[in-house]
Amino acid sequence: MSYEKEVMEKMSRGESTGDRLEIPILKYLWDASPLSFLAKESYHDFFKKVSVLNSFSDNEVRLFTKFLHRREFMTNEVIFKQGDSGYGFYFIFSGSVNIHANFGTQTEDMGDFVIRLEKRQYFGEMGLLEEFNRRSATVVAAENTVLLGIFKPDLERMLELYPVLGAKFLRETALIMANRMGQLTREIVMLKKKVKELEQRG
Repeated sequence: MSYEKEVMEKMSRGESTGDRLEIPILKYLWDASPLSFLAKESYHDFFKKVSVLNSFSDNEVRLFTKFLHRREFMTNEVIFKQGDSGYGFYFIFSGSVNIHANFGTQTEDMGDFVIRLEKRQYFGEMGLLEEFNRRSATVVAAENTVLLGIFKPDLERMLELYPVLGAKFLRETALIMANRMGQLTREIVMLKKKVKELEQRG
């Protein structure tokens, strides 16, 4: 069973996932302070460098982290599988993930490699926003990796408690989808052009 499917089943039964990202407010404020000389990147520093949260204030980033889950994955551990119900959106805090299409569920076949995503990149936004989303690819940890994820019930809770913050996050997530759709459209146009050129040569 993939991580996301396990989380979805636990949350639907009202059980704790046990991986909530809990940052004491004093620690967060210290990490955000210019007086902090940490060699290791803090959550505050990480999110301030993630493009989707660029417009968030320090306090909005702090509130946003309250809705996140932190999970460490071993190499080749499956985050979610193609065909699963979409449920969450993930930030890569450390490590990297591989995206595969046609991943073998009953065999060792990894399917077709599509792309590798690395630190500060994100994936899974369609699963968070679409009600009946089905994952179009399988995501696997390419190495020991730490992900920070937010799931549908977390987003609903955020909208209930902090509607302005929730709306802001939804707007940024919708922009990600719009940009990716635009990129996909451009790639399809380019492929059609290449196919037409090959047909004319033949």
